[in-house]
Formats: sequence, C-alpha cells, structure tokens
Amino acid sequence: MTRALLVHNADAGTDPVPRQAIEAVLADAGFETVYCDHGDEDLDAALAGSFDLVIAAGGDGTVADVVSSLERVEVPIAILPLGGSNNIANALGVEGDWRTLPCRWSVQRWTWLDRCEADGPWGRKRFVEALGSGVLTDAVDEAEEDPDTPEEKQRNGRAAFRKALAEAVPFDCTVETADWSWQGECLMIEVMNMTFAGSRLALAAQATPDDGLLDIVIAQVADRGPLLDWAQAPDERQCPLATRKAANLRLSVFERPFRVDDRSPNEHLTGTVDIRVRSSQVKILTIEEGEP
Repeated sequence: MTRALLVHNADAGTDPVPRQAIEAVLADAGFETVYCDHGDEDLDAALAGSFDLVIAAGGDGTVADVVSSLERVEVPIAILPLGGSNNIANALGVEGDWRTLPCRWSVQRWTWLDRCEADGPWGRKRFVEALGSGVLTDAVDEAEEDPDTPEEKQRNGRAAFRKALAEAVPFDCTVETADWSWQGECLMIEVMNMTFAGSRLALAAQATPDDGLLDIVIAQVADRGPLLDWAQAPDERQCPLATRKAANLRLSVFERPFRVDDRSPNEHLTGTVDIRVRSSQVKILTIEEGEP
C-alpha cells in the first residue's frame, strides 16, 4: 500500500467532510494514511515524517500551507479539493467529486508547482496563489460570511468584488523589476502565481504555475468600466487586464493593506515588499483526461 500523510481541514467548505469519510475512500483506493488535523497539529513536524505521498484535503488555505511548508520536495502532493473556491486545484486541472480522485492518482504522474515568498513590513511570508492590494483585498474582507453552498460563496465573493471595484479609490503604486518598472495610480495590484485568485476569478488567464515567473496584474482607473463589465460574468470571457511577468519584483504600496493568498498579515502595515519565486518547486499529482 502507498503510505500517505493526510492533512485535513475539518472545517473546509460549506458542508465539511468528516475525517472518517475521507479515510474510508483513501483506504478503498489503496492508501495507508496517517492523519494530521490542519488546524490543531504541528504541520511542519507532520510533514517531516516518512511518507510516499502527502494529501492536502481542504480548501486553498490548507493546500497552500502544505505546499509552502513541505521541505522534502521529492514527495508528491495530492489535492482533495474541499473548499469553496479551490483556486489551486482548478489551476492545476484537479477537478471533480473528491471521492473519485484517489483511485485516479499515480505517484508517477505529476506536474510541477512554483512556490513564492515575500519579505515585507511583517517579515517573510510564503504564498502560492497571489499577493495583492486594492480591490480584491477589499472584496475578500467584505464578502458575506456563512454561505450555505459553494455556489453561494462564489456568488457572494464576486458580488463583493464588483462592489469594491465600483467604489474603489485610486492609490499610488510602484513596481520595480530587473527588466521593467511601473509607477502610477491604480485600483488593484495582483502579483499572481497562477490563473485564479479570490472567488475563482481568472485575473491572469495566461499564467503558468510552473514557469518560474509571476504574473503582475494592474487595474488602473481607466480599467474600471471594462473590468466591471467582465466581472458580471467572469467565466464567459477573458479578463481585460494585461499582464506582465517577472521572476522577482519590489512592490510599494503605502495607502492600502496587502493580502497574501487569502489573508492580510497585518492590515495596519503597508510599505515595500520584495517578492520572488522560491528556488524549489513541488510535485502535484495530476488527473489524466478521459479517466473514469
């Protein structure tokens, strides 16, 4: 049997999946698991154990913590997407009913995923999805809580994004890279490692999560109207914002808090942040198209 560490967020999603249900499905698929409660146990210590596979069962926060914390990068990670948005899983093509996924895994079939980090006024923070400031950060903070379904959670998040965008006040922003720089007023700045952020908003449609580059998305004042139009039905067409790429950059924002993935390290601390792709990638198990 394949020996796996199961890192589980028992509160993930609008209808949390109990530990026993996950362990039963994994056992049927041939996995011998050791359990780690994402919220209550020492994740670093658990990840240091000897396993053939690490399984991240939860939402984007759980997946990001596992991806960011894993030191034994030769060990692949499998995702059971149990959250509301599941941005990381969707960006990597891991979709569908979580119960059908374990029997379709192979530790020989995986894709690379970049990992990122940022040094800011709050110290060093690691991230997987995106670091940003402005509209999306405001929307994440203002989205209605306690939705009954994943669909309702997504609708609430997207409604909060449209409201924040309509009301956004421009702020000064500076981006400096080795090859280019940008300075001016904007409504939103997102430094993205993959396609999706927030309520599964494809702000960087061309982002590749294993190319060693970050996609920088800047919404200027003139972009408000086109972006609002897109945000009415963001799954139906590509985001109108252009993107630029860099392996590392310096971002300065002094009037708005930063968001790292889906959390603000400290809403009272702004300033300059040095952002980079980390030197080591991780392996994420993939699902081949056409499998049952």
